[in-house]
Amino acid sequence: MTKLALVTGASAGIGKETCTLFARNGYRVIALSRQPTSVESADLELALDLLSFEQIEGLAGTLETEIAAAERVILVNNSGYGQFGALCDLSESMWQRQFSTHVFGPIKLAAVCLRLCEQHGKPLRVIAVSSVLSITPQKMKGAYCAAKSAMNTAHESFWFDEQGSESLESLSLVLPGPVKTRFREHALAALQPVLERASAVHRDKYKAMEASLAPGAGIKPFTASTSDVAKKIVRAAEAVRPKPRYLVTPQTYAAEFITRFIPRSIQRILLR
Repeated sequence: MTKLALVTGASAGIGKETCTLFARNGYRVIALSRQPTSVESADLELALDLLSFEQIEGLAGTLETEIAAAERVILVNNSGYGQFGALCDLSESMWQRQFSTHVFGPIKLAAVCLRLCEQHGKPLRVIAVSSVLSITPQKMKGAYCAAKSAMNTAHESFWFDEQGSESLESLSLVLPGPVKTRFREHALAALQPVLERASAVHRDKYKAMEASLAPGAGIKPFTASTSDVAKKIVRAAEAVRPKPRYLVTPQTYAAEFITRFIPRSIQRILLR
């Protein structure tokens, strides 16, 4: 039997690098993405749209065969994107898609995997890739911050809900700060429909945001590589006693300190 790793958002960035590292460590890797793009390190690629509970349930048959043959199962809920813009300018569908991608879909997938692991007596570890913005909100990024914060709470609640399970072995959150991926490119694309309906009062903020997301914009100090994040994910998968949270980049460590020890009135000054 081999160890099985299921990775969402596997077509690029953190997800693709995570697949590579799991494969290098002897795992059978299943890459899950909305549009599969030939992940070389994956043993199997499956299309998955996290917006659809029906599609998630539809994978159960294939996943059951894989899980039944595995020694242990690792689910990495990594898929995500940033819907930026002033909250008053976002449409209902923008909110829905942001939360379906980061909260509703990942929890549904975790529930399906746990059900199958329980049926076959296999241990399951769930690892969710969150963000520093889940603990330190920023202006013009409220929907993304809210979705990532909800992602944290939903996954930790899932852990508490399923404490009676003999299969759920651990649940960990990985919280990176800035990472060198195509995140900004995708965020800029998601921002374009917002600009068409944006309120004039935020015009200057939108100009600044577009500039920060544009191709060629400066990279923030201490930006991590996808490998840095993937290593923390695999560490959570293989640790004897996995930690509830794994922080990546100095920004995340600083945010954790600020939100834990500094009064909220001061936090608002530091983080604005």
